[in-house]
Amino acid sequence: GVRRLYLNEGVAVHSVYRPDTVLTGGVWDVLLAIPALLDREPRSLAVLGNAGGTVARAYGVYWPRVDVDGVEIDPAVSEAGLRWFGMGENPRLRVVDADARPFLRRTDRRYDLIFVDAYRQPYVPFYLTTREFFELAKSRLTPGGLLALNVATLPGDSRLRDELAGTVATVFPEVRVWPVLRFNHLVIGLTRPLRGLRPVPVLGDLLARQLSDPVAASATPWTDDHAPVEWVIDRMILEYAARGGRLDETPLPTAP
Repeated sequence: GVRRLYLNEGVAVHSVYRPDTVLTGGVWDVLLAIPALLDREPRSLAVLGNAGGTVARAYGVYWPRVDVDGVEIDPAVSEAGLRWFGMGENPRLRVVDADARPFLRRTDRRYDLIFVDAYRQPYVPFYLTTREFFELAKSRLTPGGLLALNVATLPGDSRLRDELAGTVATVFPEVRVWPVLRFNHLVIGLTRPLRGLRPVPVLGDLLARQLSDPVAASATPWTDDHAPVEWVIDRMILEYAARGGRLDETPLPTAP
């Protein structure tokens, strides 16, 4: 009754599909709560790292008035999403087969929300982790819009998350972290300081309890000239494996 999309090393799950619900109990559900941080209902969303369209499918149910651009670098993955993961169920989804950063550079669209879901270890593109990329993303947001990064983490190791959050904070006036799962934290860049949370239909209470205080800007942000993301990730994975770390995850309250 469930389908999961695996790529490359076959460890990370990139998309989940159940025919009777759009909820998964995983990190995809978390992104349904992010509009709580806006001062209005969203109307436009770009998902950079669309994979099989799990987030876009869920937005079609819980935020049906949002136009979604689902950007995926691999056309074969988009084809799998349409065939096996219900990606065509959201009529407001436009699938774009492109690399995320060139897509943002070329588009003239402006979004209320930009989600970056391309940080699955061990394959994190360095050019999506730099100050220059976050400046580009900010320029493609509407006034009051926000950027949310799904950062793969390891229990007890916040190096990647902290480097990204500190770098984002050199560009956005306010950055918050949502440590929602053992292996997934959200780094959120706000174009306006947060003044409160709006009610949302999914996980709003959890967001209110777990959202961090504002993050300080890094004195040494990652840039296009220096972004040692591979070094940080390799050390995280090797050290976690050496400790005998397990990959089990506790599902969210939205789990079917």
